[in-house]
Amino acid sequence: MNIDLAEHIQNEKALTVKKFDQENPGLIDALRETTSWNSFAASLVSQYESRGTLTEKQTGAAVAMLMKIKAKKAERDAAPQIDLSNIVEMFNKAHEAIKTPKFRYDDLVISRAPDSGVNAGALYVKVNGEYAGKVKEGKWFGSQDVLAKLKEIAENPLDSAVAYGRKTGNCSMCGRLLTNHGSIDRGIGPICAERFGL
Repeated sequence: MNIDLAEHIQNEKALTVKKFDQENPGLIDALRETTSWNSFAASLVSQYESRGTLTEKQTGAAVAMLMKIKAKKAERDAAPQIDLSNIVEMFNKAHEAIKTPKFRYDDLVISRAPDSGVNAGALYVKVNGEYAGKVKEGKWFGSQDVLAKLKEIAENPLDSAVAYGRKTGNCSMCGRLLTNHGSIDRGIGPICAERFGL
């Protein structure tokens, strides 16, 4: 390829980029902000960088995705936040003894995310086995439907564990059947209570 042709191609791409950016101001910058956790955004940015533009369909999908992300953020920001520090503290204590601690309460199961990955140290919450959200850096990201139960646990983790144990006959932490009379009466096993700092 001669120098004139290479320069011509480069100039054409620059014009394409300029036209796309004028028609879609801020779109690529907004996509770049999500590429660390959004593979679709990363693929769109990669296409843009190689071609200098996106198709009409890709542009529409990008705008729709960014609007959805913005709406979810607004919903999270508007939602009432509760103090979940007791739950976080309980899991930090348990993690010293258990690699993947869990806490059961009613139809909720709270578990600690793996130590590697984007959610390291976060707490996942499932309701009847379905993902409902996560606690990360002390804040709740997920369904508002579970906030009342999380608040109950956060206000008194021991009472919540005991209530679960007495209702189900199983330990709130390990899930095993409580067989020792003292554990049955208390609603919690002594080893798990110690591990969770309760």
